[in-house]
Amino acid sequence: MEVGVWKGVAVQEMRVVALGRDPMAVQPVLLLQETGGKRRVLPVWVGVPEATAIELARRRVELPRPQTHKLILDVVSAFDRRLQLVRITMLRDSVFHAELVFDGDIRVSARVSDAVAMALHVDVRIEAEDAVLDEAAVAEVGMVGPAEEDDETEGETPSEHEELERFRRFLDNASPEDFGNSS
Repeated sequence: MEVGVWKGVAVQEMRVVALGRDPMAVQPVLLLQETGGKRRVLPVWVGVPEATAIELARRRVELPRPQTHKLILDVVSAFDRRLQLVRITMLRDSVFHAELVFDGDIRVSARVSDAVAMALHVDVRIEAEDAVLDEAAVAEVGMVGPAEEDDETEGETPSEHEELERFRRFLDNASPEDFGNSS
């Protein structure tokens, strides 16, 4: 399902489906998936601090003092602005680029990991341009979609917990080569 066209560029809505560790690189990997359409999966390798921030935001953990992502959002809010969406805009030299889109069409360049953490804090949409997905995403992985018929009764969909567990099992055995060449 195409979210829309932005400045002549097709964009897709994405959701965070898992955060795991790449066993080959011993590095966290964030998996984003299209909410509809082809349901491609976009793997984004992130640093440990960024993975921690994303996971805390996913779980809605409130800390006694704000982390940097939350602090930035609080400052933006103090100036009567709000984050409207996050868009993954390009892949250049194996590095993903994103932008934070604020009200008033104010755009700020950001790392995907930071942008996703901020989007999760304030529950805003995450989008990716089709060109980025065409270049770096992989086709729907068996663990992303509905489970095998043996695992569930017909017509049921897996719970979020079951889906994440399947992703974690996949990540335990995955390598960067499983996701294709993103450079």
